[in-house]
Amino acid sequence: MRRLLVTTSREPSRRARSFVKDLVLAVPHAVKVNRGKATYSDLAVRATSLGAYGVLVVLERRGNPSALLYAEPEGLRLRKLFLLKVSGVSLLREIPGSQSPHGLRELVLVPRTVPEGLPELVSGYLAESLKPRLVERAEGRCVELKVLGGSDGALVSFMCTTTDRECGPHFTVTKVVDYRSAAPQRTVTGGGASRPSGNA
Repeated sequence: MRRLLVTTSREPSRRARSFVKDLVLAVPHAVKVNRGKATYSDLAVRATSLGAYGVLVVLERRGNPSALLYAEPEGLRLRKLFLLKVSGVSLLREIPGSQSPHGLRELVLVPRTVPEGLPELVSGYLAESLKPRLVERAEGRCVELKVLGGSDGALVSFMCTTTDRECGPHFTVTKVVDYRSAAPQRTVTGGGASRPSGNA
């Protein structure tokens, strides 16, 4: 499995750094990269040098993770593909009964367990960025990416299949912005409506 680089915006808050750490623990092929003063061009070069297929940037607002921006390296630039607006973030240490995913080497997703509507849409974007193996049933020593919820938001969590305990952060995706769509950008909100959107 090729790597996914996960990083923050510049001058990240402690909470954003903790979120990245938890996310990298839950996604076995993810690698944390300290952003520092690195530009998007610097991140593209770093991703290419490490053989990474993509870069996930955790954006924040008022000290809290607010969006996941997924991009892929193209030469000396990062091509932004989509953004997932998130809310209700809980860090691993804040989830009762959670555990660190030690020794779990694969991320899987069971598509048939994902509700239709916004959760199904979000699961597609997460499958593209996090690249879980799609399976009929989560078995063995792995982390299951779970996407539930309804029209108001897609609830995302990570479960240890050996203990059925959460082993990563959980959050709600309320909006998707796909930069590949023809202008104006395609935006899907928790209400299911699509409307033009400005820059993220």
